[in-house]
Amino acid sequence: MSRADIRELPVPSAGLQRGEVVVPTHVGDPVHGQLSCPAAPLVAGSLRARGRPVRIADLRGEASADADARLYLVTCPSEEGATTAVAAAVAPGDALSAAAARAAVEEWAAVCANRSLLLAGSPWCSGALHAGSAAIQAASDHQGSGHRVYVLTPAVVPPETMATLRGLGAIVTDSLDGVEPGAVVVLPAHGITAQLRAELARLDLTVIDATCPIVATAQAAAGRAAERGHQLVLVGPPDHAATKPIGSQAPGRVTVVDTPGKTATVNTGHGGGVSYLLQPGFALEAGAPIVSALRSRYPAARPAVPAETCYAASDRAGTIYSVALGSDLMLVVGDPQSSDARHICAVARDAGTKVQLIGDVDDIKPTMLTSVLAIGLAESTSAPAGLATRVLNALSGLGRLTVARRRLSTEKSASALG
Repeated sequence: MSRADIRELPVPSAGLQRGEVVVPTHVGDPVHGQLSCPAAPLVAGSLRARGRPVRIADLRGEASADADARLYLVTCPSEEGATTAVAAAVAPGDALSAAAARAAVEEWAAVCANRSLLLAGSPWCSGALHAGSAAIQAASDHQGSGHRVYVLTPAVVPPETMATLRGLGAIVTDSLDGVEPGAVVVLPAHGITAQLRAELARLDLTVIDATCPIVATAQAAAGRAAERGHQLVLVGPPDHAATKPIGSQAPGRVTVVDTPGKTATVNTGHGGGVSYLLQPGFALEAGAPIVSALRSRYPAARPAVPAETCYAASDRAGTIYSVALGSDLMLVVGDPQSSDARHICAVARDAGTKVQLIGDVDDIKPTMLTSVLAIGLAESTSAPAGLATRVLNALSGLGRLTVARRRLSTEKSASALG
């Protein structure tokens, strides 16, 4: 769209203050009637970047010839023949705010286009979702019963689930200090340490074990390796939520290794053999070179769990890579300080795609969308509740947006022919 497509309309000045720009969520247009403005957060972000005070508000009502405030507006075609607007309004006689409002509308109008958006599925594995559901069910069942429900951390669940748990009165805690007798305790998907489990057994508590079955298998395998006198190499990041629970099953006999070079730190001073375990939640592709380096040093090293593998991380990485490969731009929503968000960005960049990490909707700038017709969208586990949906809604205000979802999934069967 060009500058000529921007219309300047008179609107009632009630509620408009000098010095601020009002970005409407809905606006009255004499040509198209009442219009929604899904891109309002994007326009507001541009104005804030210019240092202008911004207020997002509903400006329904028809423009009138005797009104003295100014509205800058451009319309965009939307789904099923509908029309949306990109707009900003200012009080009468406010030249500085008017210039900023028009500029913001113009720059977003310039990137209005028909686009496709491909979502990279959910960032949450089935184990985390199951644990979250189990916790919600426990909190719901015991609400008003007089028995408090405690959810032990690391409670790695979607933020919406966490909000629901707190709304039901559940208490998220990292210890058993202060847990009342007779209370209900829900274990997280990544499990708990052997020491904490022993403490639970001594107390008068109802325990709901929501440990992921694959994590539970890994914990049991670590214990068996220690009983055999083996040194266990846990392949994965040391700060992963499952690391301590698994390592606690073989105290003094676990080495956590997350790069091929760190296999040199493995100490077999106990005189036993070497077993290795790919940490649940760590991608097979990332673990393979580490295992190769380990076996080149210790040819007799064998997997502690030969047949049980977590494919969730590999499926997720494959999904992100596939989505990025088919996109002109990959948006990753999440906390810029999050290791998970940074990992997603790295996977997407491996596909040769431009990547932008988005902590909030107004982090999206119009220059990011220049010549971009296919957008990928991936959500980090660090993303605030609803952020991905807000990003999608805002982009839908810049023209027709075709949305699809992709998620790669590995299916296990009893045999190769099953």
